[in-house]
Amino acid sequence: MTFEHFKELTNLMINHHKNMRAIHDLGVDLYGAFEENELLINRLWERILTEYGLDWFTWFMYEKNYIEDGIGLPDLTATDQGKPICEDLKGLYEYLVKNNYFKIPVEDAKTGN
Repeated sequence: MTFEHFKELTNLMINHHKNMRAIHDLGVDLYGAFEENELLINRLWERILTEYGLDWFTWFMYEKNYIEDGIGLPDLTATDQGKPICEDLKGLYEYLVKNNYFKIPVEDAKTGN
């Protein structure tokens, strides 16, 4: 998976979340109607990432709150041996690649292999 594919998937999740929030702000609660969709997304990520990779991904998307606006909470940080990690989506991707947290091959963005 290239970074571009990774970003496309997370952008789809963010857009879905924004749409659900907008509908909720109108007074319509459809969250329960899409529980199976959320379960499907989580199950697919479980097939893509290792257990530790999934932990980092869910931390970034939900605890750091990247899913809300594509930015996240800047004050919520993580470090590896004292160095900041996962500060943005590219940093998360690079950390997942560096630690072999993808179950599927990571394609070279230049060659597609």
